[in-house]
Amino acid sequence: MHYQPKKARSKTILVLLPTISNPLFYEAVQGNLEQLGYDSQLHVGLATAYLKLLKGDEFGGMITSLPETPLPLARKLPTVSFDRPISREIPLVSCDNYGGGCLPAQAVLKRGAKQILILCGRQQDLSPINERLRGMMDYFQKQQTSFETAYLDFTSGNLLKQVRLAKLLTGQKYDAICCSDDITALLVKQRVRQLGYQPLLTGFDGSNFVRNFFRTC
Repeated sequence: MHYQPKKARSKTILVLLPTISNPLFYEAVQGNLEQLGYDSQLHVGLATAYLKLLKGDEFGGMITSLPETPLPLARKLPTVSFDRPISREIPLVSCDNYGGGCLPAQAVLKRGAKQILILCGRQQDLSPINERLRGMMDYFQKQQTSFETAYLDFTSGNLLKQVRLAKLLTGQKYDAICCSDDITALLVKQRVRQLGYQPLLTGFDGSNFVRNFFRTC
């Protein structure tokens, strides 16, 4: 009858990430997969390029943290999205980015900050970064506290980032800098240390790597 039994799904999970520079991605995704006995195949970049990868049963599922993951790609495998909503039909694992944005705003005001900069690590990544920014801005506005916003393109080279930071921090007028993520906060910390400048500095993510090796406000 030409019957062919359905093959067991692969124990290899396709992992799509926007960058490998943030240690949070490894801790939250790949590290846990290894503990559960799964292999992972990591790809970094645009999601549309991976439609060609999905042939047969070489992957048992997919975890994506790309903000532009197309729905047709997510439908090809059992898929979970990490912190980037794709569609209501795709499970999403996320933190409270809005509430998390309110917390650093509250913290710097309690410490007496008056001149505040909100610094976003990447302008193009609209979710979940926008929710963090909205949480910060809403809290400052409710407290009738003025603030400025700026972007540091996370995809740029280190030299361009340093040039951008040098322009932003000229005059050392900010007494608090609230960053959208820990990697951006660490870049700022390095720069202000070179300037002999000590504003209050906050980040966002709290990976074990950052907690263990760097002191953050």
